[in-house]
Amino acid sequence: MIRTIFTPDSEQVTFPIPEKYIGAELEIIIFPIKDVSPVSAFVQKKPVFGCAKGKFKMANDFDAPIDDFMEYMQ
Repeated sequence: MIRTIFTPDSEQVTFPIPEKYIGAELEIIIFPIKDVSPVSAFVQKKPVFGCAKGKFKMANDFDAPIDDFMEYMQ
């Protein structure tokens, strides 16, 4: 269900209400958020090439056969 209310400044606010709350007495509180655009909150930063450098180490014998799998490799 979509609910629409009007603020004291006569601005319209529309939001969904989960079905389990339909018919219940609700108190709706709206907090103004300043300096945040709706889009900027959801924009993900693009990774920078090389940003994970030095965070991972590979063992010198990473490609050596694993003893537990020897019976499958024969």
